[in-house]
Amino acid sequence: MGLGCALLCIAQTQPVNSGYRQEGIASYYGDEYDGLNTASGEKYDSTKFTAAHPTLPFGTILTVINTQNNKQVIVRVNDRGPSKPVRIIDVSKAAAEQLDMLITGTAPVIIEEKIPSSVVTSPGILPSQTIPLSTQNTSTPSENLVSPSYVPTRSGYIAAEIKPRIPPAGTGKRYRIQVGAYKIVRNAMEVFDKLKNTGLNPAYERIGDYYRVVLAGINADDVQLIAEKLGTAGFREALIREEPSVSNE
Repeated sequence: MGLGCALLCIAQTQPVNSGYRQEGIASYYGDEYDGLNTASGEKYDSTKFTAAHPTLPFGTILTVINTQNNKQVIVRVNDRGPSKPVRIIDVSKAAAEQLDMLITGTAPVIIEEKIPSSVVTSPGILPSQTIPLSTQNTSTPSENLVSPSYVPTRSGYIAAEIKPRIPPAGTGKRYRIQVGAYKIVRNAMEVFDKLKNTGLNPAYERIGDYYRVVLAGINADDVQLIAEKLGTAGFREALIREEPSVSNE
C-alpha cells in the first residue's frame, strides 16, 4: 500500500534513536503489490518480512506486536507508507500472517526498534513454537563466523564444517546448529532469508549484543545432511551444541 506514490520516494537517512516505540493501527500489502518496486528500490516480495513506514530509515529493524493476541514478528523497513494517515505501518503478507491479521486486514499494534531478549523469535514459526534461550551454551559468538563464499568441487559443494564435530548418528539426541552471530541485525536477517530459501527452518536468538541465526531441534542423524545443505548455500562452517533433554514426567 502506498507503492508508487511520490511521497514514498522521500527517505530519511538519520539513525533512529534507541528505544523507538509507537502505537497505532497496522495494515498489510495486498497480493496486487507483489513484484512492484518499493520506495527503497527493492521489489516487494510477500514472502519476506518487510514493512512500509512513513519516516523510519530504510533498513530499520522493528518488532511489531499485535496487542490483541500478543503475536509478534520482526520486519525490516524498505518502503514508505501506509497511504492512509490513520495507520502507522504496512507489513508484508508473510508478516501479517504471523500476526494473525490476514482476515481482519488491520490490527492494533506496538512497533519497537528492538528484538526481545528473553526468547528466540523466528519469522518462520508461530509464537507458540518459540524456543527459550538455552543457558547451556558455551560457544563464543563471532560476527564473522559465516563466510559468504564456498569452494565448489567437481561433484558439487563442500559440506560446511560442523564444529567442534558432527555427533554420532543413532543416539536420538537433538542439536542446535548456530550458523552465524552478528551485531548488525540486517546481516542476521539476510542469513535467515538465505537459509529459508535453502529449505531450512532457521530461528533467531538474542544473546547480549549479538543476534544469532540457528537451526533448532536437529536430530543427530540429520546433522550431516544439514552440513551439506549449508555447504550448497555457501556457508563454510557452523557451531553445534546439544539441546537440553526434555523430561516426559
